[in-house]
Amino acid sequence: MDLGYDIKDELLKWKAKPKLPEDEVIAEVYRILKKSIYKEKNILQNLKTYNKSFQLLNEEGLEEYLVFKPSEIKKTCIKLRLKFLDSQNYHFDVPYEAILKIKELNRTQGKDLEGFKIMGISESFRKRLPHTNFALFAPTVHGNYYLVHAWGEKMPWYKKIMAYPLRNFETLAISLMLFVLIVTMSLPTYLITLDRTATYWCGYRIATYFHLLIFFSGVSAYILVGFNKRFSGQVWQQEREFD
Repeated sequence: MDLGYDIKDELLKWKAKPKLPEDEVIAEVYRILKKSIYKEKNILQNLKTYNKSFQLLNEEGLEEYLVFKPSEIKKTCIKLRLKFLDSQNYHFDVPYEAILKIKELNRTQGKDLEGFKIMGISESFRKRLPHTNFALFAPTVHGNYYLVHAWGEKMPWYKKIMAYPLRNFETLAISLMLFVLIVTMSLPTYLITLDRTATYWCGYRIATYFHLLIFFSGVSAYILVGFNKRFSGQVWQQEREFD
């Protein structure tokens, strides 16, 4: 049984979730506002944005399920501790299949696309690693991202578990409490107290739990500071913050 996962499948999970009616309304209003920028009377007022449109994808004609909002990109990066960076930060050649897809998009859209982004594990941007997975995106005129191509091997299931504690402070706290609980429950009573009359469920075990929680909280704080580990929500777009 293959328990691995890849970036494309994780992104598509957001599409499988039912959307609220108010979300659809907001999305439609946003599209209308974006389109108004390109009306003749608004071009001079929004010239900078208008000029950029010659290098960005029009969403009309694209597979809708492959167009992702920035919020969906961010949530996926935080969940799996991934980077979402400009393509020049990727130090290797992209697959030839991806180049062919870009050429086809250039042809159908009648423009030379720019501003490509790549999503992947932090350290795999700089060195070749086994079980790495990447996704190439092109920005659209509506501020979204179109998934052009995904490649690489499925990432092992435990990578998702390892990414959980560093999502944010809350997930770190939850992970610490669960880890300490498991350690405390696994300790035999004779290692907790010299009181031979103590049973497994006793006050000594509760006291041990809180003592270990304080200890491992200190260890975690030392690792975060000493090894410059930051939460995924802070570094998912940081070019200089690599694990």
